[in-house]
Amino acid sequence: MVPPKTTPVQPDTYDTDVSDAAWAYLRPYLDVRAKTGPQRRVDLRAVWNALAYTLRTGCQWRLLPKHVPARSTVSYYFHQWRKKGIWTQIHDLLRRHVRQQDGRNEEPSAGVMDTQRIKSTEVGGPERGVDGGKKVKGRKRHLLVDTGGLLITAVVHAANTYDGAGAERVLEATHERGIRLRKIWVDQTYRGTLRQWMDERALGSLEVVERHPGQRGFAVQARRWVVERTHAWFGRNRQLSKEYDYNPRSSESWIYLASIRLLLRRLTKTV
Repeated sequence: MVPPKTTPVQPDTYDTDVSDAAWAYLRPYLDVRAKTGPQRRVDLRAVWNALAYTLRTGCQWRLLPKHVPARSTVSYYFHQWRKKGIWTQIHDLLRRHVRQQDGRNEEPSAGVMDTQRIKSTEVGGPERGVDGGKKVKGRKRHLLVDTGGLLITAVVHAANTYDGAGAERVLEATHERGIRLRKIWVDQTYRGTLRQWMDERALGSLEVVERHPGQRGFAVQARRWVVERTHAWFGRNRQLSKEYDYNPRSSESWIYLASIRLLLRRLTKTV
C-alpha cells in the first residue's frame, strides 16, 4: 500500500526572528502610524523577520517562506526605510546604547577604516569595476568602525576606486551624521592625499599602521584587527557573500541590518 502524500509543514518561527526584547528597541522607529488616514494592515514585525531571514540565508525575494508578508511588501519596506534613513537612524541609536552598556562614551572618538573587495553577480548596476591588484570584479565595502569593532559608517563603491577617494566618502557620510572622530587608523593603501584632505576639513588625524619589517603573508596588526573581525562578523550572512543588489545603497542597507542584529544581541543578551 502506497502511503498518502503529505505536505511538509513549514515552521512558524525561525532562528532569525526578532525577540520581544529586541522588538521593543525597533518598534518606535518602524511602527510610526499617521494620525489620520487608513490604518496600516501590514505586520511590520513580520516584515522585519522576513528581512532578517533574507539577510542570513541569502534567500531571493520570490523564495521567501509563504507565511511571511508578500515579497513586494517586504521589498517595499526595505527600500522605503533606506530612502528615509531609518537604517542609519536605528543603527546609530543602538550603537550608542551598546557603548553606554559597555561603560564608554555614547559617541566614539577614534576609529579604524578598511575595505573589503566583493565579487559582483550578473545583476549589473552602477559603481562596479575591476580591482587591478586583487583581480576582483565587483565592488568594495568600505567600513569605518570604532575601536571595539562596532560599525560607524559603511559605504559601497566600485572595486577600482582608490581607497583614499572611498575614504573621503566614508568620512563625509560620518561627518553629516554628527559623528566627530579625533583619530583614525588605516593601512598603507591609504597613503597619499587623504591626510591633507582630512586636515583641510578638520576631520581628525590619520595614523597609518605600518607592516613589520620583513613581514610576509598575513599577520595581526595593532588596531587594524578589529575592523577585520567586523568583516568576519558580517561574513556570516549569505546575503553579504556577494554583491547581489543593483543599487549600492541597498547593499549598504544590508550591512547596516547585519550590524543592527549584532547590536540587538549585545543589548538583549540573546544568541
